[in-house]
Amino acid sequence: MANETKVAIVTGASRGIGEALAATLHEKGYSVIGIARSTSGILSGLERFTPVSFDLSDAGKVEAMADRLFAEVAALAPEELLLVNNAAMLEPIRPIEAIRVPEMTAHIQTSLIAPMALCGAFVRHAQPLPIVKRIVNVTSGLAVHSAPWMSLYCSAKAALNMLTRCIADEQAGRPHPILAYALDPGMTDTRMQADARERSEADFPLQPFFRERFEQGGLWPPARVAAEAIRLLGYNHPNGSLLRVHEPAQSAPPAFIFRSRTGPIVNRQGPT
Repeated sequence: MANETKVAIVTGASRGIGEALAATLHEKGYSVIGIARSTSGILSGLERFTPVSFDLSDAGKVEAMADRLFAEVAALAPEELLLVNNAAMLEPIRPIEAIRVPEMTAHIQTSLIAPMALCGAFVRHAQPLPIVKRIVNVTSGLAVHSAPWMSLYCSAKAALNMLTRCIADEQAGRPHPILAYALDPGMTDTRMQADARERSEADFPLQPFFRERFEQGGLWPPARVAAEAIRLLGYNHPNGSLLRVHEPAQSAPPAFIFRSRTGPIVNRQGPT
């Protein structure tokens, strides 16, 4: 890439929400760098798309990769930089006593430590630049809802929300501040959703909820989610805000999930 005006880096860009976000950003004129283990059939071959084949579960290499990548991007002197941390794991879906440390480590590495490392590298290299700079951490409603058999997923997403708010706090008073947002896409028709509803109820107590939401048409396609997410990002929000793309009226089964919210929240109609 050379002389790029707007650059977006998207993790998990080979499928689902990440692929849709990358495609939508590309349509909006961004040069997109997609970090993923596999290739995207939609994005491959596009003129302003650069694939980076990398496994974010590789704890020993993620920081070096991030520093190298963001140093190269900053050297392009863009007018706008955007980091979208989308990649995450769903597994393991089991009660906490049935999860061993290697599985915990793998999940937290991909879903939390890798985004932390990417955020750190982004701040190191982008902080001095007098341009528009944003971090978007893709979170979930399960960051604020507790759910059985999903302790790792809920915990990692909750931590991602707090990471976003802490970055915003650290940027207060700095010259050329970086904006950080947590983005809750809502229930989206992805492979991860399919995996959840294809399980047996005996193995996963929330399976009926995921199945019913799908059968009732409560899931949005990734392209629609991406379009609404990019529209939301067109508004000015308080730094550290949680942005919700769509939130159906009964998004949580009360028998399993309770709600707790903190920090500014913006729903899809825009800031209020």
